[in-house]
Amino acid sequence: MTSKKFLFLSFTLSVAIFLVLFLLLINTDNKVIFRSIIIGDAIGFLNLLLGLIFIFIGLEKPDKIFLRSVFAGILTRLIVLLTLVILTLKFLEINNYSFIFSLLFFYFFSIIIEVIYLILRKR
Repeated sequence: MTSKKFLFLSFTLSVAIFLVLFLLLINTDNKVIFRSIIIGDAIGFLNLLLGLIFIFIGLEKPDKIFLRSVFAGILTRLIVLLTLVILTLKFLEINNYSFIFSLLFFYFFSIIIEVIYLILRKR
């Protein structure tokens, strides 16, 4: 599998999960839990997009510039995610446990996608 196919499948899977959760949100009585999961999914997807943007900036450049790009991406994502999590927990009416666990799941999902993409890209 090429890196482009893998990236396309990963985005397709992420969007499909988001759409399924959104459809479940519309058709359920307990909207707070599904809204919490969807917000965690959206923040995790934003994390994936930011990570891939910084990876694409550093690709095909010398190693020092690539590492600077990746580390700048990590710092930027940390600041953005921390801000969004604090604002979400403070101001939105959500189920905290559902939000945190869904964010944790989608965060690891996005990290795995990035690592596999870089491994496939190197080949």
